Amino acid sequence: MKVLLTGAAGLIGMALRPMLARRGHNVVACDITAFGRTDPELRLMPLDERPRLEELIVEEEIDAIIHCGAISGPMMARGQPLKLVAANIDGTALLLDIAREQGLKRFVFCSSISVYGDVGAADITEATPLRPTSVYGATKVACEQLIQGFGVEYGLSGVSLRLGRIYGPYRRGNCHLNTLIRNSERGVATDIPCDPGFVYHYVYVDDVADAIITALEAPKLVHREYNIGSGEALTMPEIIDAAARVLLGLKVRLIPGADDVPDIQTVFDVSRADHDLAWTPRFHIADGLVAYRDAVRAGTAAA
Repeated sequence: MKVLLTGAAGLIGMALRPMLARRGHNVVACDITAFGRTDPELRLMPLDERPRLEELIVEEEIDAIIHCGAISGPMMARGQPLKLVAANIDGTALLLDIAREQGLKRFVFCSSISVYGDVGAADITEATPLRPTSVYGATKVACEQLIQGFGVEYGLSGVSLRLGRIYGPYRRGNCHLNTLIRNSERGVATDIPCDPGFVYHYVYVDDVADAIITALEAPKLVHREYNIGSGEALTMPEIIDAAARVLLGLKVRLIPGADDVPDIQTVFDVSRADHDLAWTPRFHIADGLVAYRDAVRAGTAAA
């Protein structure tokens, strides 16, 4: 397929581009910035300029859209709710309408575990009520509902992937795993403020990219929403134990504190994606940390 990939210079986009190419897809990559890198294949383009987007989609004969371009987490743009709404909801609605007009084959949207909010001890399945605790999470819920509406009213084949906490070489937002890896390479101690009983649902970016491609290629989508994660629910002490086995020079001090996103989410069930799409994660936390460390050593990770 000929695929328009938004957010192509970001964490997920940079993993997706080579993987899509290896699967035989042609990628038209766009983003609002190259983050200071030299990237001749990247089209610099905001998502609020309909004429330019329409022209690009028509001229390039785009078959499908993978939409990763957005403000990427509840810790970003805090105190700027209208900026979140404009970037996340308005941009998605515009792309959906162009996809409808052009009769595109598939629309894959990067949603978030944040749509569920503070669930507590209950298992999180795709049927869990959506009760976001941030404007960011609310924008993802709104986008999912737009995809549902465009699907029912216009027949657009769209799917929302509810992604866990993504880590990987092009992560730019605050990430304990990024700090752990870089400090371990320098032999520097890392202080992590946390509740030792708080559960994290980290997922390595290559697993996310593989799930996106699986959803893109699926002949039929049984559902419009899928949880995508590692299948591991880990506390920070458990993460540190795994990291200590693979990161030489690791020095960590766990100090009292709370996570930036304190929603309690105990079990994140990813079995629907396995049942419907035959997708399962490949990277346990130790595997992902090694892959991430190797990218840092090779100089292919974002600073």
